[in-house]
Amino acid sequence: MDVYLFLIAISFVLFFCSFVLHHVNPTSLFTDLAILLFILSVGLIFFATLLNHFERFTFWLIVPIAIFFLILAVFWLFILVIMVFVNTRAVLKRECFSIGNLLPLFSLIGFVVLELILFLLQHYYGDVRVVKMMLVFIHSTIGYIILLFSLYTFTAVYYKWMPTFKKIDYILILGSGLIKDQVTPLLAGRIDAGMQFFKKQKVKPMIIVCGGKGADENISEAEAMKKYIVENVENYESDLPIYLENQSTTTEENIQFAEKVVQEQDQRDLKKANVAIATSTYHLLRAGKLAQQLGIRAFGIGGKTKLYYIPTAFIREFIGYIVLKKRTNILIVSFLLLFAIISNLF
Repeated sequence: MDVYLFLIAISFVLFFCSFVLHHVNPTSLFTDLAILLFILSVGLIFFATLLNHFERFTFWLIVPIAIFFLILAVFWLFILVIMVFVNTRAVLKRECFSIGNLLPLFSLIGFVVLELILFLLQHYYGDVRVVKMMLVFIHSTIGYIILLFSLYTFTAVYYKWMPTFKKIDYILILGSGLIKDQVTPLLAGRIDAGMQFFKKQKVKPMIIVCGGKGADENISEAEAMKKYIVENVENYESDLPIYLENQSTTTEENIQFAEKVVQEQDQRDLKKANVAIATSTYHLLRAGKLAQQLGIRAFGIGGKTKLYYIPTAFIREFIGYIVLKKRTNILIVSFLLLFAIISNLF
């Protein structure tokens, strides 16, 4: 009974923490860490209750789950290699050949080579103190990156499906480049997602299309996006005003300059408004984090992305997140290095 009460108390604390963190910063990885721990604690209570009242049923329920994770633990690298090669082949077949599109393959090769080097160092020089320290540091850093990537992935999924109950004042649709002054399929997905969300709102929000003019483009992304909305969106109301933010070249500038547009057009502060950002699903979390850093709490609207392209794009976004939070990451890695040094001094 004491264990039950403890788990229930922990669950309530975690639920309260996740609720508060969600309202303060829905893009924070700590928010979703609290949610994951809450789900885990509820799961433990559920299984403990089953075990207490239905012991045999619980046993047969746990066995296949345990077998699944055992197989995954033994063959995870083999499964990962197959998935990465299949994905890379699909990307190169449908998209252009570029270093960016080879990121999953390069990441896998780098990881395998690194693990092989660490294995050889452990086997031949495992008794050398400096090597021990290096192995502890590298393994702990790899563990940190895996944990960070897992939390980032869960947060990205949560942020996309996070419910929106407030009246939205502005929808920011972020640009992603043009082809001969026409919106790309990727950008069309962002616009379509933003407009579908717009249609569902009882009180219609203002739409801001964001994107400047590239060196090889005759018009700005914002102008091309507005043209696409007028020509392709069903039941488009011709008197619907669409604000154009046509100076930006990056995601951060999209949001910064959109804020200036709102100040000029409506004399409102975007930081005090309810904002939704429409962009590609894989890009959604980092866009939300950039908005949060600028003091704007935004909800996310994820545009459809071809399934084969998500791993490549998501790894790129994760690298962008690491750079975005470089100070925090440098601090944590420095702590891991200090831990490795201290653990090998005694």
